[in-house]
Amino acid sequence: VNLPRLEKFPHRRTHKQSPTMFGATQKSKHNPNNDYEVQGAPGDCISSLSWSPKGSTIGKTLLCSTSWDKSVRVWEIQKAPGQQAVQCNAVGLSSTNHDMPVLCSCISRDGKVFSGGCDKMVKMWDLAAQKQPVQVAAHDQPVKGCHYVEDGGYLITGSWDGTVKFWDLRQPNPGMTINLNNPFVGMDCTTFPMATFMVAREIVVFDLQNRKEINRVAPHHTIKEQLRCIGNFPDIKGNPGFAAGSIEGRVCIMYLNDKPQSLGGGDAGRNFSFKCHRENQGVDVYAVHSISFHPVYGTFATSGANGTYSFWDKDSKQRLKQFENAYTSVPCGSFNDDGTMYGYAVSYDWSKGAEGNNPQHGHHILIHPVTDADVKNKPRKQK
Repeated sequence: VNLPRLEKFPHRRTHKQSPTMFGATQKSKHNPNNDYEVQGAPGDCISSLSWSPKGSTIGKTLLCSTSWDKSVRVWEIQKAPGQQAVQCNAVGLSSTNHDMPVLCSCISRDGKVFSGGCDKMVKMWDLAAQKQPVQVAAHDQPVKGCHYVEDGGYLITGSWDGTVKFWDLRQPNPGMTINLNNPFVGMDCTTFPMATFMVAREIVVFDLQNRKEINRVAPHHTIKEQLRCIGNFPDIKGNPGFAAGSIEGRVCIMYLNDKPQSLGGGDAGRNFSFKCHRENQGVDVYAVHSISFHPVYGTFATSGANGTYSFWDKDSKQRLKQFENAYTSVPCGSFNDDGTMYGYAVSYDWSKGAEGNNPQHGHHILIHPVTDADVKNKPRKQK
């Protein structure tokens, strides 16, 4: 499939990195880890990044960004073998806009881009067919999450109106609606048939295959503040569960096979939480913005408002690698389909209000080429 490339795709140069050279990097305050920088990032706060999924039929690796500047942008990420990790090159393919800020996106295997935001709708953009975006879903409040389920061919959307809706794209109305009773915060529908939908203090565990709710799970008792992000364990058959991050700089690891644990029940068995994304010896506490599990090793990455990202091993309960802090927040980050790249944004999240905003910092999208040493499981450290 040949995807279109628009000559007017916006490119905003932030330093002397060459956009055509594989692996070109230059250390700077927004890129202290010498990661590859994607050219043409949005001009306002970056709200989400999404990769084309495993099993893509278009023969290309796509990366999509959404932003408060109302834009949806798509790049082809080319990879070349390196000595220890892949080398990256981003080619801008195309961009489109909503009428209001865009908060989320996802990509289907055949290259369709879905995006939702403050205009209370989700649009489908068929890049391969070079069609204009069309509305395919709607809510009563801004749309915060969307995911296209390949096993079944339907779209799931979550909104601040407190509902999750299932859409057959051939029909104008949702085929199913789940009432969360509170504003939707986030979800993970990548581990079919298990899905998780999250509000501030509760996670709904859902069976996508049978279209039924399994449980409503309270976070670990050490989580005192609002939940912010969630990621499901890749090994759903053997040890189903999830990791959830909160605004208090803490992540909880929850195994669904450990009972009892929901609706006021106690924490059991292997469930635990740990502190992260804290500075000044733990005095300064920052929100955990994203959680992404590695598709091969089952380890995971977190990003946070303190301007950094880290890799973790839940099984050995240790941090695998911590990276240097950028000068502002890392609001989103995720592994690509084979785990060879970790894409993330460096973009202010407004957690410190207007006084914390420095327009000169700009907004950046970077890719960390992942090595086995970064993410491979390690034996538990002996105390």
